[in-house]
Amino acid sequence: MEQYPQLQSVKISQLYLDTTYCDPAHAFPPQQEVIQTAVSIATKAVFANPDTLIVCGTYTIGKERLFTAIADALDCKVCVRREKKHILDCLEDSHIDKLLTLKWKEARVHVLPMGQLNYQNLYDHLNQFRPTYNHLLAFEPTGWTHSKKTLALTNLKPRINDLNGITLYGIPYSEHSSYTELKQFVRFIRPEQILPTVNNGSAESRHKMQLLFKSWLSKDGSGDTRQTALNNWLNRT
Repeated sequence: MEQYPQLQSVKISQLYLDTTYCDPAHAFPPQQEVIQTAVSIATKAVFANPDTLIVCGTYTIGKERLFTAIADALDCKVCVRREKKHILDCLEDSHIDKLLTLKWKEARVHVLPMGQLNYQNLYDHLNQFRPTYNHLLAFEPTGWTHSKKTLALTNLKPRINDLNGITLYGIPYSEHSSYTELKQFVRFIRPEQILPTVNNGSAESRHKMQLLFKSWLSKDGSGDTRQTALNNWLNRT
């Protein structure tokens, strides 16, 4: 976003910040690096075993960049359920439209609801497509999978590792900005005030975020006075 001409030399008075991951523990890697890692895992799996089916978890919206990148790398179709396709059609994206199908057997990449990414559901899903496929590789893409054990994507390990043909990776992919990205953006924009929009329901949570905001803006003191005034007001509510 720092490259957007509209944001160059613009003074921001109030910034409504998506603070979903406003915690140093959520300093997961950039989205594009996560996508590249997932693509690498998928292509290696298919190369090692051409009878591998790929599954990508998704919420009502989001994760499109991930499953389309995998499909592009494997030169294959993406199957989604009809309700998901109705939502994706709203994007009016010609590239996504070309990849999509409603017929499971036409696609190597299957998109399933995130809540179905467990061993039993994945095992049952794979069984529907035997003998065409004998192995299923699934990705659960959410920033909540990030942990101190996986600070580097090279340390990424599957949650389920080839159990009766099922492999499941949790990967730190999110449409929300990571802690690192939030910090970088705020320091670039340097708003006079920051209003957190997520995890702001308790005084303790607000106080922690206010301390972070103050530290981000403290380099030259710009905006500190008004941010402090806002912090004082938030502490009273």
